[in-house]
Amino acid sequence: MPKKFKPIPAVPFDVLIKGHEAINEDREELGPGDPSISLIRALHKEQTPDVIIAIDYRLRALAKFISAGQGKPWTYAITEENGHMVNEALFKAAARAPLFTAKTVGDVAFNPDEFIKIALEESEADGQA
Repeated sequence: MPKKFKPIPAVPFDVLIKGHEAINEDREELGPGDPSISLIRALHKEQTPDVIIAIDYRLRALAKFISAGQGKPWTYAITEENGHMVNEALFKAAARAPLFTAKTVGDVAFNPDEFIKIALEESEADGQA
């Protein structure tokens, strides 16, 4: 019988951002490391382990999405260390888009069509009618 993958719960946008900022701060101060440690350090007093794990999955899936070049309308590449400036709409989509566990953590990924639809919903209109 095939394994049924569990949904990874949506998380509050502001908590996802706080976790992302903690990862960036630790990377700048300490260099590359395991982002899970940064999430635990920043969120353990306010969030349950389930929320922290969900944020970890969601940020990893977002990074995978961007690295695959799928977030181009919402990202701007920075030459320094191959980083990206990311529009808030992608973080909002990452906080709530459907996401499921997979065989390995590295296999967890957003469905690109569903993710883009949510990112579009979260995007502010640019231009005038």
